[in-house]
Amino acid sequence: FLLPVAIMMLVYACLGMFPIGERTVLILDMNGQYIYFFEQLRDVLLGNGSLLYTFERALGGEFFGIFTYYLASPLSMLVTLFPKSAITEAVTTIMLVKCGLCGLSFSYYLDKTRKKNAFGFTMFSTMYALCAYATTFQSNTMWIDALIWLPLVALGIERIIRTGHFKLFVVALALTVWSNYYIGYMCCIFVALYFF
Repeated sequence: FLLPVAIMMLVYACLGMFPIGERTVLILDMNGQYIYFFEQLRDVLLGNGSLLYTFERALGGEFFGIFTYYLASPLSMLVTLFPKSAITEAVTTIMLVKCGLCGLSFSYYLDKTRKKNAFGFTMFSTMYALCAYATTFQSNTMWIDALIWLPLVALGIERIIRTGHFKLFVVALALTVWSNYYIGYMCCIFVALYFF
């Protein structure tokens, strides 16, 4: 968990990102729309808004669809730990936690499926957490959750085949689809192929 987070923080520092510099992680869609979705979610979770409808969108509009597509990740709830003025820090923290969890879940997968090799596990789990997909889509943070759950889905499939136990698979795949159904259905395609 800690090594990919430390590397990502070092990269942020080298790029002059807040708090080291003036830049932020709010680029592309993150700056144009997602940040406002996180602000609205924070209001909803703190009892100052509705999950179903919001007046923050032009003349008002539904919010539940935005929640299910962009914000359903359990980690999105971390925005409540920050004041509204620190929403950038909240999103940065969420991105770093997701990066660490990607490494942690892949390391867990390796630990349960391979011979013990602490150096190899650390190296490969860090590479997994910092792969091109994970770093490129930090501006679309809702798509990173699938990387967290995918090693557990794969482990669940292997447990079904080897032992007949299915609980890990069901829970991990359900969390994958819940976190973001768009990437979740692609993981379901992966599941069908991985069984073979």
